[in-house]
Amino acid sequence: MEQVLSMEEPKQKLAKLEELVIDANVDLYYFGHYLAGCLNNQLSPMGFVLQCELALYDLQRGVNGYNRKPINNRLVGRPKTTYIWLHMLLPVIARAVFPMEFATIVNNHISQLKGTH
Repeated sequence: MEQVLSMEEPKQKLAKLEELVIDANVDLYYFGHYLAGCLNNQLSPMGFVLQCELALYDLQRGVNGYNRKPINNRLVGRPKTTYIWLHMLLPVIARAVFPMEFATIVNNHISQLKGTH
């Protein structure tokens, strides 16, 4: 069974991602701030990946998939390459906000989804 982690501390870290991932593109920080408000209270590594993908999808559409309300975030309406780039940075985000073991499992899930074990 996959480990489940409380998202309280990771949410706090995502909200201040600019302090943890220095000199990144500001879009990464905006994504971290948005993602902090999207995460469930407890998630498995695969659940985290899924929540990230849903958040990126919602940002691309500009509408929150749960409550159908417009999203007010600088990342809304950006070129598709922005969301692809942010998806590629999910392992960086995981390493910044999670314990190493959890972050490694997140990275493994992403690799499996890409088909590159």
